[in-house]
Order: sequence, then structure tokens, then C-alpha cells
Amino acid sequence: VRLLKDTISVLSRKQKVSLWVEGAYGTGKSHAVLTVKKLIDSSEEETKEYFERFSNILSNDLFNSLQQIKTSGKILTVHRYGSSGINGDQELSFLIQESIANALEENNMIGGDNTLRNKMISWLSEDWVINGFATRFTEKHRDKFDGADIHQVVENLKSFEGDALQELMAKLLEMGKEEQLPAMKMDTAELIEWIREVIKVNNLKSMIFIWDEFTDFFRNNSGQLSGFQRIVDFSGNEPFYMVIVTHDVNHIFPEGDKDWKVVKGRFLDPICNIELPENMAFELMGAAMEENSDANVQADWHETRDSLYNRTIESRELIKKKANIDDKVLKKILPIHPYAALLLKHI
Repeated sequence: VRLLKDTISVLSRKQKVSLWVEGAYGTGKSHAVLTVKKLIDSSEEETKEYFERFSNILSNDLFNSLQQIKTSGKILTVHRYGSSGINGDQELSFLIQESIANALEENNMIGGDNTLRNKMISWLSEDWVINGFATRFTEKHRDKFDGADIHQVVENLKSFEGDALQELMAKLLEMGKEEQLPAMKMDTAELIEWIREVIKVNNLKSMIFIWDEFTDFFRNNSGQLSGFQRIVDFSGNEPFYMVIVTHDVNHIFPEGDKDWKVVKGRFLDPICNIELPENMAFELMGAAMEENSDANVQADWHETRDSLYNRTIESRELIKKKANIDDKVLKKILPIHPYAALLLKHI
């Protein structure tokens, strides 16, 4: 609910900042941000059905606020998972651009062909580039690309996706920097201008970029955050919002780090912290403990289960008060002992 309210707040431009979602392992951060994405993308009927299904916690006012945002203009949602292996602004900019380009294609929008990847393919395919650079490429850079010549690199650039594409682009960006090739590099300023143009040509009300598991980016780039800062600062001028999902990353940065303080200032304060309430943890355990459908196994289990009911009355009573759950939920987790289940929740 808090995340939905924060999302509505920024999409309505009441808060011209990005969003930060934080939480420990297994608390449901990924599920939460994907749910928000689906609610933005879904039809009014589908959204209404979801709100009615969870009407005990999702109000009709919240539904109306979300629908008002959705009907006021086109919103492009982008989702990306994982940030390991990113070193520097150029790789970050490429991955943001590539993810947006994929979302544009999926939604039949324009502008996704004008990317760094396509610019590299076009430039490396020029006859004058091949004739003038092929020999130097072979002598100096071929080992970096596992023996592939310039023609094979272009073919790989066209066909690779996912981690293979990220690794190839990192090598090409490194080569472009080393050789000072303008066609093979992109900084955050160029990315921002590209996003601005995409928003304009598609007449978007908003673009929201959800990046799940972003912790590794901070771990690998703790001393070079100026480019990332410029990207999230873009929300102040245009309706482009990052939603980053991390574990606790404060320990990565030294106390008093000014750059870190500036970066955090570009996000809605306070950070949206996703926690797993104890009652939900027990309900999830109970839902996972399904009975075997075999009639003989069920009969044997029910005899044991009834005995366990009688032996755990006192412990269930204590855990019910501690976790704010009813006896029905606790019975479902047997044969896990209620005390063990409480420990498991904390683990």
C-alpha cells in the first residue's frame, strides 16, 4: 500500500523524484514492484478486480487515484533484473537504454531503434570502417573478443541477448574508449537526451524504470556515482522515474560520504522499506505445507496430526499472541513445531 501510494505520488508529479525500495532477503520486494508494474499496465477491469480481491487493505480511493493517473496519458513501464558486472557510466547507460528499447518494441512504440547497439552495428558495418580498422582490430583487439574478427563481432552484436550481450558491449565500450571512437561510446548526458526524445515522440505521460536487485551496482561503483546521480536527477525535469530495489546498502559507503548523501536525496524520503510481517510469514509456511493427495498417506498423517494438535496447545497459544495469527494457521504448519516456525521466520 505504501509503495502504491508513493508510485501514485511521483507519477502525478507531486514528488519529482525517483523511488527506492529496500528490504531483506525473502520479504517480497520483487513481488511488490512487479505487482505495481502489472497494476499500471493492466486494464481498468483487471485493476478493479485486484483491488476488490484485497479490499480489506486496498481502498477504493486508492483505486480511483491510480486510475486517474492511468487515464491521463500513456505510461511506459520498464523492468530489469540484476546489476552485477556493471562498471561505470557507459555500461549503466547502455543497459538502461537497451531495456527501454525492448519495452518500446513490446508496446509498439517508436524510438527503440536509435540505440547505441544499433549505432555500433551500423558504424562497424561501414566499408570504410572495415577497410580502415579491420587490420588494427585483428592485431590489437581480437584476443579480447575470443578470436572473432570484426565481421563476427557485428554478427554477435546483432544476435546476442542478456548476459552475452552485456559482456560483448562492455568489451566494445572499453575498445571505444581506448581508441577514442565517438560512435562506440555513450555517456549519461546522451542517454538522458535519448530518453527525453523517446518521451516526446511517443507522447508519454510518464516512463517508470523498475530495476530489481540493484545492490551490486552500488557495491561495484561506490566511488563513481556521479553518472547515476545525473540519471535520477532527471526526474526533476522530465517524467522519468527510476524504481531501484536493493537490500540495505548503507554499510557500503563510509560515514559522511557526500556523493552518497546527494544520491539518496534524489529519491523519495523515507525509502520504502518492505518487511515481512510475522503473520504473513506463518501463512506462507502453512500454504506451502500441502497434504499428500494419496488417501492412505492422508489417513496416516491425520492420525499423527491429531496427536500433534494435542501436544502443541500451549506452544501454539504463545505463538498466536506473538505473531498475531489464529490457531487455524498454526495447525497448517505442523509437523513443524510452532517454536521452530518462529525461528524459521527470523532466519
